[in-house]
Amino acid sequence: MLEELASEFLGFLGASPSPWHAADQIAARLDRAGFRRISRTEPFPGDRSRGYLVDGGAVVAWVPPRQVPRAFALGLAHTDSPCLRLRPHAESISYGCRRLSVETYGGLLNHSWLDRELSVAGRVCVEGPDGVHEVLVEVEGLRPVAPSLAIHLDRQVNERGLVVDRERHLAPLAGLVEGTAFLALLARSAGAHPEQVLSWDLCLADAAPPSLAGTGDLVVSPRLDNLSSCFALVRALETASTREESAMVVAFLDAEEVGSGTAQGADSGFLAQILERLAHSWGLDREGFHAWCARGIALSADMAHAVHPGHPERHSPHHAPVLGQGPVLKWNAGLRYSTVASTAAVLRSLARSQSIPLQTFAMRADLGCGSTVGPLVSSQLAIPAVDCGAPMLAMHSARETMALVDQLLSERLYRAFLENA
Repeated sequence: MLEELASEFLGFLGASPSPWHAADQIAARLDRAGFRRISRTEPFPGDRSRGYLVDGGAVVAWVPPRQVPRAFALGLAHTDSPCLRLRPHAESISYGCRRLSVETYGGLLNHSWLDRELSVAGRVCVEGPDGVHEVLVEVEGLRPVAPSLAIHLDRQVNERGLVVDRERHLAPLAGLVEGTAFLALLARSAGAHPEQVLSWDLCLADAAPPSLAGTGDLVVSPRLDNLSSCFALVRALETASTREESAMVVAFLDAEEVGSGTAQGADSGFLAQILERLAHSWGLDREGFHAWCARGIALSADMAHAVHPGHPERHSPHHAPVLGQGPVLKWNAGLRYSTVASTAAVLRSLARSQSIPLQTFAMRADLGCGSTVGPLVSSQLAIPAVDCGAPMLAMHSARETMALVDQLLSERLYRAFLENA
């Protein structure tokens, strides 16, 4: 079971170098599972088929109940990850090299991006005879690298610590001046001429493929936060059993790492509009829709901080999850996570019924706590929610680490939530 999971999981991670590629991979899995794709710009069908829609880097998928819906279980994750993103004026010349102009997206761990081969992937808008269309690309023939400064030129760096200036030090080299210009490589990868390329949203990513480490029990990969949760939720939804009166909905949202304030983010009307349209297509009026939401519950699946064996002091002793011991219930007094007593009880009961170990995390009181899409969606829809995720190390590094068994256990818990919550 773990071997099969590892192969599928690593393949999904490697094929998702950007949120738009991740959405495309999720859609492909839903297609194979028999889900029907619809468009936001068309009327929602009134039948009871499994369906989904894609909008940019976001995907919303659903399984209707057999009868008129009275409640729903809502799974949440996000497709984006911290990375370097390419600016509109992408390339410059400096001391015999071509450099790419980038900005940081999200709270990335700056130094982890140095001295590694990178890839460039995302979406490109191309003008053709029939108008402007969008193309997913991974730029071929380009492996940028941002080299560190040699220790001979900074003798105190190991004692003082490395400080990375995001403007000067993270702009990677794209090759020598004599090499092929970036725009030509991008156009060729998009099947277009350079003058047809109008704009782009492009991410830089670690070019090394995801892999198993340790004795095959660890996963080392870019973008585990939060593609691990996306993969667990889509696998759970594919195999979940249809319920009598409760719908199952899973939303893979974009832009979580930069605050979710976009058209496909959690802090918008995107998901609420889709849910209301679904409710109407299933025979509920607006009053019925609000009653439906009131009987819903959401699970926000986002990764959790495992104890780092080299830095155990960074965790509160009794809220210190470890790798390989199952998913993590996340709690915060300031409600940066959406968990409250009633929703924690639901998840604990489900985990117990399925014999799934469930760990608990709360941030040290003297450290700031991150957040998730959970509180935003919970407040937008006025539904209770709980935050949970697989434990991991090196969160927001260019390459992160988790235990393979935690991926399996998280998937089992998320399926139990969708089928029973």
